[in-house]
Amino acid sequence: MSGKILLIGENPQSFLLKVLTKSLEDAEYEVRFCFPDKHYLEVMVNGDDFPEIVVLYLERIEDSQNSFFPCIEKLVEKNQRIRLYFIGSLNEINQAYESINRNHVKHAFERPIDTQTFLKALEFGSGDYSLSDEVKKIKLDADKLTILVIDDEIVQLHAMERWLQKNYNVITEKSGTDGIALLKQYKVDMILLDYEMPILSGYDVFHILKNDPETAGIPIVFLTGNNESETVKQVVRLNPAGYLLKNTAPAILVQKIDAIFDKLFKK
Repeated sequence: MSGKILLIGENPQSFLLKVLTKSLEDAEYEVRFCFPDKHYLEVMVNGDDFPEIVVLYLERIEDSQNSFFPCIEKLVEKNQRIRLYFIGSLNEINQAYESINRNHVKHAFERPIDTQTFLKALEFGSGDYSLSDEVKKIKLDADKLTILVIDDEIVQLHAMERWLQKNYNVITEKSGTDGIALLKQYKVDMILLDYEMPILSGYDVFHILKNDPETAGIPIVFLTGNNESETVKQVVRLNPAGYLLKNTAPAILVQKIDAIFDKLFKK
């Protein structure tokens, strides 16, 4: 997987945009950034070796003069080798479609995106790929509560799944971005969230979910392998539904999760 990508966005210092850039670079893409400005884009188009992949990150892009989106439209019309992708909210995507023919857009991804799905779509950009191929298919027992476990340690994910699957539906994700994206597909009753993860930490994921009306009400329980007093204070300060140490004995850990659910249902 490799190639050059033109990433167009309003703010290169945006946290989620920086996470996306790092994910692309980790996948060995060369990422060039461009502001959503007609003249800025024209300079890049006239340069050498213009990327075949253009990603339009729509957050906060306002084309008030109706000049930038038509410029993108003409660029793709003129050069059919260019693959154009949208990333944005449903409203942002629909607004962009008012100026850019949807037939010129390879795929539109609703934010926050599942990075693995996005990378897979880029890899199979020739058209052999369908997003439905990557949709996580999980059979849930309607009689059980559902827990989403987010942790970057695969061994920990597998252990939590073993310990909890008798009493609960368990869905696992190994990154914060993928966990957030999965919540677009599934309703969960609790999130067990690793506090210390690379790129998008548990602290960051917590704030993203609590600031989204669709996920703000989901109880979040932090998992941490660090029982130092300062870490515990940081966790408690966020006022989660609870926190659990990863080295807790399995039977006791399950009992504590049961107790948290019991407490929530009594409110």
